[in-house]
Amino acid sequence: MIPYEMEKNGKDRTVFLIVRYRRFCFKSLILFFFILYSSLLYARPVSYEVDIEAPAPIERLLKDNLELIRWKGNEQIDTAQLRRLYRNTPDEIRQLVETEGYYSPVIKTEIQKLADNGRRIVIHVDPGKPVKVAAVDIEFKGAITTQKSSLKPGIKQLREGWQMPVGSVFRMADWEAAKIALLKQVTRVRYPRAELEDTRAIVNPETDEVTLKVVVNSGDPVRFGPIRIIGLHRYGEDVIMGQRPVKVGSTFRENALLNWQSRIQDTGYFSSVEVTADLESGLEEVPITVTVVENRKKHAAVGVGYSTDTGERISLTYDNLHFLGKDYKLKSSVVLQSKQRTAKADVYLPPKQDGTRDSFGVMYDRSEIEGEDTRVAGANFRRAWGTPRLEKYVSLEYLNEHTRVDGADSQQSQALPVTFGMITRRLNNRLSPTKGYALEAQVGAAVEPVLTDKSFVRSYLKGVRFQPVGEKGDLILRGELGAVFSNGKDGVPSTILFRTGGDQSVRGYAYQSLGVREGNAIVGGRYLAVASVEYQYYFIRNWGVAFFVDAGNAGDTIKELDPAVGYGIGGRWRSPAGPIGVDLAYGERTGSFRLHFSLGFTF
Repeated sequence: MIPYEMEKNGKDRTVFLIVRYRRFCFKSLILFFFILYSSLLYARPVSYEVDIEAPAPIERLLKDNLELIRWKGNEQIDTAQLRRLYRNTPDEIRQLVETEGYYSPVIKTEIQKLADNGRRIVIHVDPGKPVKVAAVDIEFKGAITTQKSSLKPGIKQLREGWQMPVGSVFRMADWEAAKIALLKQVTRVRYPRAELEDTRAIVNPETDEVTLKVVVNSGDPVRFGPIRIIGLHRYGEDVIMGQRPVKVGSTFRENALLNWQSRIQDTGYFSSVEVTADLESGLEEVPITVTVVENRKKHAAVGVGYSTDTGERISLTYDNLHFLGKDYKLKSSVVLQSKQRTAKADVYLPPKQDGTRDSFGVMYDRSEIEGEDTRVAGANFRRAWGTPRLEKYVSLEYLNEHTRVDGADSQQSQALPVTFGMITRRLNNRLSPTKGYALEAQVGAAVEPVLTDKSFVRSYLKGVRFQPVGEKGDLILRGELGAVFSNGKDGVPSTILFRTGGDQSVRGYAYQSLGVREGNAIVGGRYLAVASVEYQYYFIRNWGVAFFVDAGNAGDTIKELDPAVGYGIGGRWRSPAGPIGVDLAYGERTGSFRLHFSLGFTF
C-alpha cells in the first residue's frame, strides 16, 4: 500500500508541477505581449502642441530656441522621447532667459493628454526682474598704461566708450559684444597684439545685480615694417606703392591696411588684392605683405542692353592696362542707343606718392532727345585726390557743341570750364547701401574769350540719404540742386544746362523731358531742383516693394521751377551686383503711366 501511495502522491505532484508550469508559461506569454504592446504604443509617433505664456520678447526667444518647438511635427518623436524633452524644458528655459538678463524666473509646465491621443504642453514663464549692471571695473595692463596722454585711444577714452554701462540690462549677447568692441578699439591702433586677459560677470540673484570685470593687456606697441609684394609681374610697383598710406616705421593702424587694400583693388589692375601684417612674427616692426592676382593687360567686350530712358543699346569696350608701353590705363567705349550715341576714351595714370590721380580723355556724343539734336566733341583733364570717403577733384574740360532744335535756329557754342568738386560717402555698403549718406558738390566757371563764347559760373549739388525703418524697411531721400549764372544762356553749351525726368530723377516722365520749351523741343534751363522720397519694404529676404514720390523741374528762372510730380510703386531685388528696381510711375502733368528700370547704385 505504501508504495502505491507513494506512487500516487508522486504522480499527483508531477501533475501539479505541470499545471503550475503551464500557468507560468501562460502568464509569461501575456506579460510578453503586454510589454510588446506597450513598446509599440510608446514607439508610435506622437503629435503635440506647445502653448507658451510669457512676455512677448521671452515668448519669441523660447519659440525660436526650445527643443520642444524644434522637434514638433517630427515623426521620430515618440512618447518616451517627448517625456524626455518635457523634463529637460525647465532647465533649457532657465539657460535661455539668463541670456536676456533674467536669473530668477518662475517656470511652470504642464502636459495634457488630448482626445486624439495627442498632447498639449503648457509652459508659463514669469521672468522676474532683469539683472542690471551695478559696477564695471576695466583694468589695463601693458604699454598703454604708460603711453602719452595725447595719444589716442587712451585709457580714459576707452573706458568712456564701454558699451555696457552701469544701469543697463545684462544681456549675454551685449556682454560679449561689449568685450569684443573694447578689444577692437585697442587693437585698431598701435596695439594689434592686445588680448583680453580676464573677463568675469558676477551675478547676485538676490539683488538682481551684476558686477563686471575686464582686464585688457595691450602688449607692446607695433610699427609697420618692410613691405613685400607677391604676384606682381606685368606691371610696375608704382601701381601699388603709389596707393600707399602705409609708411615703414610709422605706427600700426588697421584702417591704413584696409584703406591701402581698397585703393589697390580700385585701380583695376588686379582681380584680387590682400594686404596683411605678420603679427605672429613677434617683431616690433611687423612685415607687410601685399598679395595680388593681376588682370590681363588687354580686354575687349560687346554688350547688348535696354534702358527705359534711352532705349536699345549696343556697347563695345576696349581696355588696355599697359597703354603706350607704360602702366597707363586706357578705358574706351562706343555706346549706340536709340536716342544717344557716345564714343569716348580715357587714360588714367598711376597714382603718385602723394595720392593724386591724374587722367585725361576725349569724347564725342550725339543725342536726339525731346526735339533737340545735340552733337558735342570734347577733351578733358582731371586730377583727383583723397579717400573713398572724401574725394576731391579738379577738372579742365573743353566742349565744342552744335545744337539743332525743332522749330528754332541751330546754334554753335564752345566753353572751357574749370570745375572743382567734392564727393563724400558715409555708406554701410558701396554696392547696395541701406544706411548712411552720399553727397557731391561742385562749382565750375568758364571765362570768355578763352575758348569760351559765354562766361558763366555753374554750381551743382546732389545727395542721397538711406535710413533704416524697422527691421525690414528703408527710407531713401534724394535731391538735386543746380544753377548756371550768366548774362543769358545763348552761347552756353547745353551740356552745361539742366534737364530732368527719367529713371534716376523724376519718374513718371520721359528721359530729360522736363525743362524749357523752345520751339517744338525741350531744352536745358539755367536752374534745377529735384526731390524724391521712397520707402522700401523687404518682405522676403532680398525681395521687396517700393513706394515713391518724385518732384522736380528745370527752368531759366527760379519761378519757372514749377515741380512736375510723379509717384508710384515698384519691385526691388538686392542682387549681388547691387539693387535692381522696376517701377510703375504716374506723371501728374502728363496723366499717363511709365515703366522704369534701374540697375545698381552709383554715386
